[in-house]
Amino acid sequence: MASVTVLGAHAQTITLAFSASANLALAKQLAGAITTGIAAHSLLPASSLDGPPPPLPPGQSGEYVVQSAGATLLPSGYKAVVVAAPNSFVLGSGDNGALVLSGSGGLTFLAPAGSGTVVAGGGNNDIVITPGSTGAWAIATGDGNDIINATGNGNDTIAPGGGHNGVLLGSGNDRIVSTGFDSITAGAGSTTIDATGARSSYVQGGSGHLLFIGGDGPATVFGGTGSVTVTGDRDSGPMEAHGGTAGNNLLIAGGGAATLFGGGDGDRLFAGGSEQALYAGLGNETLTAALGSCGDTLYGGAGRDLLIGGSGADTFVAGSGSATMTGGSHEDLFAFLNGAAGGRDLIVNFVSGDQIGLQGYGPQEIQQALRTQTVGPQGVTITLSDRTAITFAGLSSVRARDFVRLDNGDDNGIYHRFGDS
Repeated sequence: MASVTVLGAHAQTITLAFSASANLALAKQLAGAITTGIAAHSLLPASSLDGPPPPLPPGQSGEYVVQSAGATLLPSGYKAVVVAAPNSFVLGSGDNGALVLSGSGGLTFLAPAGSGTVVAGGGNNDIVITPGSTGAWAIATGDGNDIINATGNGNDTIAPGGGHNGVLLGSGNDRIVSTGFDSITAGAGSTTIDATGARSSYVQGGSGHLLFIGGDGPATVFGGTGSVTVTGDRDSGPMEAHGGTAGNNLLIAGGGAATLFGGGDGDRLFAGGSEQALYAGLGNETLTAALGSCGDTLYGGAGRDLLIGGSGADTFVAGSGSATMTGGSHEDLFAFLNGAAGGRDLIVNFVSGDQIGLQGYGPQEIQQALRTQTVGPQGVTITLSDRTAITFAGLSSVRARDFVRLDNGDDNGIYHRFGDS
């Protein structure tokens, strides 16, 4: 177990234990700054062993060492607090430039105002930056299970540590470095979450822009009323990502299992591995499997969507809007579901081996569709019984053997193909 030493009252040296070395460098910086301040007489030290924090002379700053049980209310001027007692409660002074240094015993710290740095070595910590606080805070906790409510207006940097943590953000532009099992709720400001080292992530977006950078751990990201940018890692774990309702979302899957959902107009969704699923939302969206390797499924939505296949055997599922579906270099399936389609769709690069899949239509649907063929400037168009119009770019006709009937599929959109009789 690592440790940090800092100078306290009566020339006493305080040793704080750290359950992990993740925050050790930052803790040493704070300890060094406090010790230097005491040696230079710019910080007057006091200890809870001598009673509550005494009043400070005008213009003087102080250090208070919490060495006994109970709540501590820091008067104005106490910019440094060292917490050596377990399970301590500290109400900050509200000063700017606060230095809060705690060991592995667990800390509840409430900042009514001001700015500063909080470093904890372990235990279960509760850190609260109250709404209305405008200062920026840097918060780094250890391997305990921590709750961090940074709901002020400042631009905060937060490293919750390796435990099971909950983070609630405010209206500032915040940055989170996630290394544990973290649940994060963004606020009105812009939020950047670096989850490349996270064990698992659950993220709820707010009204600001959300940038999520995934890693090896599983991740679930829900966009709020803002826009979302999500990027997965080549070796990333399972990912589920939903764009925000403001639209203009950019969702890029990693190399693991992934399901991406558009959230608004102007979204771009990219498959990055094999057998991934992309769902268009209500707006006009672009879904592409061009970066994928095999067997992705692209679902059209209610808008005017562009669906682009990749090098694998991809499945395109038409929605109720109008979609342009561009096949890739392998044998692709273009699926139409009775009651869920109904739009006007254009299929580009329909080549030998590709198939048109019909689900939920009557037994004579294929023959009836073939009888509706008309040739126009773009190619041949067929019309299904639910009024879905399908144009095949560059073709003058389609044949019965180009069709397959589909069973009910499953929740992952994997459709099983049956030969037409």
